[in-house]
Amino acid sequence: MYDVIIIGAGPMGCKVGELLGKDYKILIIDKKTEIGKPVQCSGFNSKRIFDLSGVSKKVVLNKVTKSKFFSPNGTCMDLKSKIPFYVLDRELFDKELAKKAEKNNAEIMLKTEFKAFEREKDFLNIETSKGFFKTKLLIGADGSGSTVARVSNLPKPDNLLIGIQETIKGDFDLDCSELWFGSKVSPDFFGWVIPEGDDYARIGLASSVKSGYYYQKFVEKRIGKITRKKDKVAGLIRFGLIKNSVTDRVLLVGDAACQVKPYSGGGLIYGLIAAKIASKACENALKKEKYDYNFLKRNYDDKWKEKLKWPIIKGLVISKMVHSSDRLADFGFGAGKYLSPIVERLFDEDML
Repeated sequence: MYDVIIIGAGPMGCKVGELLGKDYKILIIDKKTEIGKPVQCSGFNSKRIFDLSGVSKKVVLNKVTKSKFFSPNGTCMDLKSKIPFYVLDRELFDKELAKKAEKNNAEIMLKTEFKAFEREKDFLNIETSKGFFKTKLLIGADGSGSTVARVSNLPKPDNLLIGIQETIKGDFDLDCSELWFGSKVSPDFFGWVIPEGDDYARIGLASSVKSGYYYQKFVEKRIGKITRKKDKVAGLIRFGLIKNSVTDRVLLVGDAACQVKPYSGGGLIYGLIAAKIASKACENALKKEKYDYNFLKRNYDDKWKEKLKWPIIKGLVISKMVHSSDRLADFGFGAGKYLSPIVERLFDEDML
């Protein structure tokens, strides 16, 4: 019998495992063969990432203090930041978090696929590809295509994008990221260029339709002829405010709960904020032996939404405005060129 079984050995699953592992019996299950692979993230984050994760700066590949925002008609708005943003080695980042969880006695079982669960009187019986396990609480930290969410009948928002990214050699300003907007780049998202170092940058794009087509066009426009590339990855980005992230004995965290910035698709900051709240909710549930929907809603769903509901809603509004028409985006970026000093002082990329 485990106190908590976590499905997903990514950052959020491992963080919850780390926070609960010293005092409770924790098992983290993942179908991957190796922690951190495949990488499905741009790895571009603010300094909050270190406080929230506890990971060392050994995972940093590059620091960026400038961003260029390109409108559909080519207008460029420059933003500078006094505090750098960090380009992370996501594989190393994930591995550090997994080690921290194991150091706190959480077990990690790889090459194991979660299939379903059955409700018993005092526990859940978890079915996996390696047999059955009993637990008092189940956490779904298994990404945007969460099996835990599906078998728990916890519906998620319909907003779904397919992201594609490669690391490509080219001519880049190592201190500057780029974001490219417009219906010809992507009808409902944007393209990005994030310098990694050594003349390489992570170049990606997301779209709800024909993402491969739009990605190829974007790379041709930005790079031209490719000489070297590596690490091609693709993944689902699901965003919006989930109606419910809990049911009896079950919680969702991270991408599984759509704890994602709607305007950028980033999930690490929001997910790690929620992971801390989830671990506290589990601790309260285990101490009081209360595992019902109402208790978990008060202690987890309501509390993470107190912090992230409005940032998510604001992000949805911004995303809709930017992608509603090229003409509106051109106007906004044109005005932004003259308002950038104000934006630089007031803009919080994480919480808007």
